[in-house]
Amino acid sequence: MALRTQIGVIALLAAMLAAGWIWLSGWEYPAESRELKGARSSATLVLVEALSLAEDRVVLRAVGTGEALRSASLHPAVAGEVVEVLFEAEQKIRKGAPLLRLDDEHEQLAVRLAEIAESEARRQVKRYEKLAPSGTVSIVSLQTAQAELKSAGLRLAQAKAALRDRTLYAPFDGVIGMSEADPGDRVTDETPIASLDDRSFIQVKFSVPEEYARRLAVGDPIAVRSWIAPDLDLRGAISATDSRIDPVTRTLRVKARIPNPDETIRPGTSFDVRMEFTGRAYPSVREVAVLWSRDGAYLWRVVGGRAEKVFVTMIRREQGRVLVDGPLEAGDLIVVEGVQGLRAGQPVEPRAYKDDQIGETRPVPNDGPA
Repeated sequence: MALRTQIGVIALLAAMLAAGWIWLSGWEYPAESRELKGARSSATLVLVEALSLAEDRVVLRAVGTGEALRSASLHPAVAGEVVEVLFEAEQKIRKGAPLLRLDDEHEQLAVRLAEIAESEARRQVKRYEKLAPSGTVSIVSLQTAQAELKSAGLRLAQAKAALRDRTLYAPFDGVIGMSEADPGDRVTDETPIASLDDRSFIQVKFSVPEEYARRLAVGDPIAVRSWIAPDLDLRGAISATDSRIDPVTRTLRVKARIPNPDETIRPGTSFDVRMEFTGRAYPSVREVAVLWSRDGAYLWRVVGGRAEKVFVTMIRREQGRVLVDGPLEAGDLIVVEGVQGLRAGQPVEPRAYKDDQIGETRPVPNDGPA
């Protein structure tokens, strides 16, 4: 009995101490705090933010390769021995400028012979034309002389064309590369002599995923940056798109054109290509406001002072915010903090969410949806 008595006395003393502590602690809070505590017991404090809409902006990046606006690998028209190279590497060339001469001694002789033959045929025609009216020369002889003159003229044109083929000319304005031939070399029409590039514009070729194919159009602006000169930001526009999607890579080939006024960019340069696409406007919320359940992503919205669960579809994340799609409107109060433990229809006390100091809040009207 002594042990039970001791246990009872100890329990009684513990109860008296607890009651005294509760009674004393009640005097530590002013009446106003007790009233606020009682008011909050029925509503959960949450931090909310008015919903805003934001455009769905996508930045697409790709690796591109630069090409000259026009480019040609130059070959001689005929075979022969090189007697003179008339250009230097990186020289700016005008259209029609001679670049390479082959041995043309025989062709020059052929032109002189053709000129003599054509001159003689012309003299014969003039002579027959004077004699034909008197009947000294028949009309048939005159016609034969005229035909011979035409034939001599064609042979002269042929000889001049053969002579011209012994010289290689620039097909367009551009910058020429290093020579692949030297005087004394024997070349054929398959021997590459040099490359010629029109670098006034650079064409950048790249590929984009097929999901963006319908958003592209000729004339759309792009920004490119060379990997070897990251501080040089260039602007251009799409100049052409392919007619089909590659069935293997599931991409679309695209070509863009960028100006190169100083011709500092060389063909073959690799580029970081950037394009921006702007889509429809979606509700934009903070990442912390999005929760997940078995049924998908959802938010808590404050309507009439009560929590309402709204299921949404995730569109895109960007810099701490999320674009979502769902039955939301601009101005809706979305719970940002205090989302844990909320239930549908639960009374809440909304206060404005502030980035700089979350602890400092101001009341938000809860008489209905914003």
